[in-house]
Amino acid sequence: MTSVRIARFWRFAFSVAFGVTAFDAVADSPVPQLPLDLTADALASVVDPLMAEWIDKHKGPGAVVVVATRDAQVFAKGYGFSDIDARKPFTADTTLVRPGSISKLFTGIAVMQLVDAGRLDLDRDVNGYIDYAIPTPEGGVPVTLRRLLTHRAGFEEHVKGLFSEDREPEPLGRWLAKNLPLRLFPKGDVPAYSNYGVALAGYIVERVSGEPYASYIQRHILDPLRMSHSTFRQPLPGDLAPLMAKGYSRSDRPPLAFFETVPAPAGGLSATGTDIGRFIRALMNGGALDGVRILSKARLDEMMAPSNATPTGYLGLVFFGTKVAGHDSIGHGGAMMTFFSDLKFFPEQGVGFFVSRDGMGEITGLEDLTKMPDPATVIAERFLPKASEATVTGTTILTGDAAVAGTYHSSRRTESSFRRLSDLVSQRVVKIDSVGNVRLFFAIWPFGDGETFKRVERNLYEGPGSARIAFVHDVGSESYIASNITASSTRGQRVPWSIDVRWIAPAFVVSTAVVLLTLLAWPVAALWRHWRKRRWNQDSGDRHKYLAVRLVLLVDTAVIVATAVPFFMSPTIYNEALDPLLLVFYALAWLGVFGAILTVWAATRFWRNGVGSRWSRVHHSLIAASSVMIAWFFLTFHIAGTTLTY
Repeated sequence: MTSVRIARFWRFAFSVAFGVTAFDAVADSPVPQLPLDLTADALASVVDPLMAEWIDKHKGPGAVVVVATRDAQVFAKGYGFSDIDARKPFTADTTLVRPGSISKLFTGIAVMQLVDAGRLDLDRDVNGYIDYAIPTPEGGVPVTLRRLLTHRAGFEEHVKGLFSEDREPEPLGRWLAKNLPLRLFPKGDVPAYSNYGVALAGYIVERVSGEPYASYIQRHILDPLRMSHSTFRQPLPGDLAPLMAKGYSRSDRPPLAFFETVPAPAGGLSATGTDIGRFIRALMNGGALDGVRILSKARLDEMMAPSNATPTGYLGLVFFGTKVAGHDSIGHGGAMMTFFSDLKFFPEQGVGFFVSRDGMGEITGLEDLTKMPDPATVIAERFLPKASEATVTGTTILTGDAAVAGTYHSSRRTESSFRRLSDLVSQRVVKIDSVGNVRLFFAIWPFGDGETFKRVERNLYEGPGSARIAFVHDVGSESYIASNITASSTRGQRVPWSIDVRWIAPAFVVSTAVVLLTLLAWPVAALWRHWRKRRWNQDSGDRHKYLAVRLVLLVDTAVIVATAVPFFMSPTIYNEALDPLLLVFYALAWLGVFGAILTVWAATRFWRNGVGSRWSRVHHSLIAASSVMIAWFFLTFHIAGTTLTY
């Protein structure tokens, strides 16, 4: 589950990528040739120093690392503490973590179990399974389970009610029905990663099976695989609650005071590392473990088959395919407010990894990330044979490096609510330097050296931490950025000039400065006139206009401050309790919008009637221009909004 906080981090790391090739399914993989030195001691010699550095030097609270083959668990070890104050060690078999979006793999398998049983059809309009309507826009295609599991239903990003504190989650169907997002890409041709979409798939499992989602997964996946310390129940049942690691951001800060709950199919899993190891083994064995089968090999192969492969990865049915150390890997990552996890396995070699960190420690960006390499990548580089990368077919690399320069934003975004602001501030600028390398900048501050991605070949670049980005053009669509972090579940699209932060930010900053300086000067000028015993103007009507303009600026300032506040708060604030405040916020923003008309009218009247000095009239013209810019900003980014769905 990608929280708001981790979303900011991954936006910072927007362009990380691995090359990928068309992938053979698990059932077709050759008998694996395991490395002879893949032993617990050999793995410990590699993993222990990495985790010790993260804990000791980067204030990492705790973590678990698991390595498994098809036949056995090879390595499982906890690091640090699950409860720092109590000095309770983090363990692989008795400490629960929150794997976040790795939960989506279980949802996908549940869907395919019902497909296998003939009870679901991947290509049927989901309106035939649910108890509320999802309209198909004109020119669009219906939402199907296949589109949900490949993140091609086109839903915009949705956060309201996604995270909550220490309570029973809202019934899944009710949450889905009242939080239906806009379909930004209704033609099904653009991937846009969606927690809502996978939650909807889980609800369909619930509806068709007649069982609550958490109960279905428990009976049909967790219990058969003997994952005895795993559950989708939220909050945790009494026997598992004491095993849950406390959620820390870093070891020198207090833990979260609550157990975060989310829509279960999108990220509700709690599990130990060793339980996830059993799940990985079942995946590597074609859907079976210890004589128990949870899914047919054919269906699992279908889930892992490439869909719309790019030079940096592909997305099957919820599974991500990437390259790690030159080898094909399949899996999924996951993030909660404090837990950051990754599950990968290598079908050809028959080796799988699970890493879950409780907190990020002091790691805040790509430079820090390269100082503390990912254990799965380091293990693959150390123990798997060196492999060369193949070429992906089905996509066209752009014809010239210079053509990739520009401003980009993620297809995983919001456009219909005030959350559109998060897309604005996360835009990235791509520049090509004098030696042909890509430099990546935050568009809101495109200065300094940026992150450097060295040219590997035309329009394919490698950056920090084995990160890669590719610039791709599919036939019939615009060029885009592909990234390994999101495989093919999200893409970087070019930003239209009308919402390019490179001109919006300076214009907005200047306008805000005019507003703030005017408000600061207002009492000073009033005191000066009082001391001189002079009025600003003898006409009371003009004085009223002067005062009204300042009141508009006060409203604008209040809205601007209020807009920034939620970005520094927990994502759990986005729920129905916020609705009354949001309505007040909208009302003030609309006052600011209509107030801009008043400032233009007042400035026009002052010039027409020669009111005040020339400087005063110029000043009011600047105020009017600034108010119009701010009003446009409020309207464009839905700060002056109406929706309670975001």
